[in-house]
Amino acid sequence: MIQVWNLWGGLIYLVAPPNTQVEGLKVTVQMAVPAPYYKSGVTTAADWLLVRTAPSPWAELEFDNIILTVPSDVVRSLDRPDELAAHWNDIMRGIADLAAIPHKFPRKERFVTDVQISHGWMHAGYPIMTHKSIAAELVSTVHTGSEGLWGPIHELGHNQQRACWEFPPHTTECTCNLWSVYVHEEVLGINGIISPAQRNTHAEDYAKGGRKLSNWHVFVALETYLQLRDKFGWDAFKKVFAAYHKMSNFPSDNDGKMNLYAETFSQTVGMNLAGFFKAWGWPIQTVTEEKLSNLPPWTDHPMVQYD
Repeated sequence: MIQVWNLWGGLIYLVAPPNTQVEGLKVTVQMAVPAPYYKSGVTTAADWLLVRTAPSPWAELEFDNIILTVPSDVVRSLDRPDELAAHWNDIMRGIADLAAIPHKFPRKERFVTDVQISHGWMHAGYPIMTHKSIAAELVSTVHTGSEGLWGPIHELGHNQQRACWEFPPHTTECTCNLWSVYVHEEVLGINGIISPAQRNTHAEDYAKGGRKLSNWHVFVALETYLQLRDKFGWDAFKKVFAAYHKMSNFPSDNDGKMNLYAETFSQTVGMNLAGFFKAWGWPIQTVTEEKLSNLPPWTDHPMVQYD
């Protein structure tokens, strides 16, 4: 017999590896209370009306591709968890679409809201951690549909970043925002989350500052990708990410990875983007320019105005 105690409380999980077969196992839980728990396709509307009042201070909502662990107080008045499930299903499909991966995640993403977390206001990983104050927003279709969820989707974007097209430290807090912008625009219908004036300022200040990569980060770096989006659309990014899924033996240094990205994007859209990336201060090599020389150049890109 194995006995386990927990001095601090919390939700209890019994987790078995995939394809595990167990016979004759008996689990006894003592001094515990029921928790509000909703699972898409399993919990009925009648079940939820009862279980949402369960006395545990923590609740869990499990949807197709994401699980939300929140204080029970924020779900007591949640009348339509099925609508919230559909809302999050749309968001997670958007995450998958941009990443060019199947809609069915191999492991559901998970948000846990807590009193104290290990780093910052939110952090990515498994689970994605955030403070309790954000919990009500995670379970509100009204708030998400009008105000958006930049922070949580930013963290979901972090979980989609891949080292082969990441250029740390420049893009660590940048490319994850591609998912924030994409989901807000394409799923939530919220446009202009970054205003045109802000975007112009980022590009102009960077150019006037000498186009130094040391200044190319976060929203300044994001503007590079947004200019590509403006010209070639989101489908180009999906095709680029899909192309990376089929590659192997990537460069390990930023210079090599940036040249590979410039080459891959150029080949994907059928246009020589070497000049565009050089205008952003990227270390485009002569060999890359030679590889792209047979493609028509993008001569009227947005950074030309700052030459």
